[in-house]
Amino acid sequence: MRGHVHRPLALVAAALVGFQGNSGGTPRRPFGSTSISQCQNKPPPPTTLQHRRLFAGGVPDTPLTNDRLVKTIPLNQYTPTLHIAASSGSVQVATDLIANGANVNASDVAGTTPLMVAASLGDQTMCQLLLDANADLDATAVDGSTALHVAAYHGQLDIVTLLLQAGADMYATRPDGIDLLHIAIREGHRQLVAALLLAKDPYILTEFHLEIASKWGHDQLVADVVSAQPHLVTFSVVNAAVESGRLATTRILLAGITRPSDLRQAIVNGALLHAAATGQLAVLQLLLEEGAEITATDDIGNSVVHWAVRHNHLDVLLCVLHHFPDQLIPLLSTPNHAGEFPVHLAARGGHWTMLQRLEGLGMSLHERCLTNGFTPLHVAVMHGHFKAVTFLHARGCNFHQPTEVVVTHNLPSLSRGLTCVCTFDQYLTGKSASDLAAQHGHDEIAQFIAQHQREPSQHANAA
Repeated sequence: MRGHVHRPLALVAAALVGFQGNSGGTPRRPFGSTSISQCQNKPPPPTTLQHRRLFAGGVPDTPLTNDRLVKTIPLNQYTPTLHIAASSGSVQVATDLIANGANVNASDVAGTTPLMVAASLGDQTMCQLLLDANADLDATAVDGSTALHVAAYHGQLDIVTLLLQAGADMYATRPDGIDLLHIAIREGHRQLVAALLLAKDPYILTEFHLEIASKWGHDQLVADVVSAQPHLVTFSVVNAAVESGRLATTRILLAGITRPSDLRQAIVNGALLHAAATGQLAVLQLLLEEGAEITATDDIGNSVVHWAVRHNHLDVLLCVLHHFPDQLIPLLSTPNHAGEFPVHLAARGGHWTMLQRLEGLGMSLHERCLTNGFTPLHVAVMHGHFKAVTFLHARGCNFHQPTEVVVTHNLPSLSRGLTCVCTFDQYLTGKSASDLAAQHGHDEIAQFIAQHQREPSQHANAA
């Protein structure tokens, strides 16, 4: 790569405001294979990221100053002392090792080279020494990271500039699709982001980039991007901020939506449901202040209450009860498009304390799903939730009651969000709780049912 030098990037010290982003064209690298999960975890600190294996074999972790040690280390293979010299900033030791034939491109089992170690620590002198010794700028660690990627991870912007001036490939991409811009955004390096977007052959911002910044709550960077390209604010971007509990970020994103009001309403409503599902109560309250509708549902008919119950977020349920006392019971009494009431979703998750709360709010623990005749007991048994089964038994649910029932009910179709009349005259062949336990291999539940199914019920059993 020495003959291929990109134009040096001057890192921008001033705040990035009103930069000219690219709204069209094709990204420099494919992003289709990249998901936000690949950018979720921050890297370990420099002391562990690049050199956790350096001291294997009893090599001391002290600065190297012993000439005899330098001259007696075998230099034709992997040379841990050069890595250690790079990690401790021992320039003279590294110089002596290189003079004695040390391989500057040697790597450990993780693929880490001395240049990567020096880059992670921001040691310009060591990096320049290794570059002068023809260290390979394109060498990759096991995960596909180059020294340039490593420098960006650790916020060593001076090293990024140095490596780019030396000819490092600004557009190198790891096998998982992560490139320099992904890293810069994930770590919140506004100066580096600005430089990459202002380069002669610039990167192009996408929705995924804003999603990363939103997830990590890099509010200034998010504001920069939203100001320049508000069209990048989408459902997935807002949800990334919501699920991470980023109040300020969510405000910035919603304020930046300039598209029609009905689209903004749809985004806010969707974010409300996501906040309920992820238990982000503070964000949920913010979204209600921003105009989210408490009665909103997703494309399968789940409301805030459905999602809160499904994921056992009692605080969300209590919030709805506090702010919308007249809406809670109707929401709890409304099935989704699969015919499931909130009590069925609580049973599916095995949330017996939620079932207890729902019963206290007047919900029946004997409610049947409108598509298969399952009661909460059937659902809990099928999913193997022993504690929920014992709770429902204690509340008088009948182990003998079959799933089969004759009901006629109209439900929205699940097909592509269309609505049609679906009449269910008869459900699946009747199965008792014992049948379901045996069918799904839940032996502990089957034994419990066998021991207790002949006991008289403590509560009147609903038909």
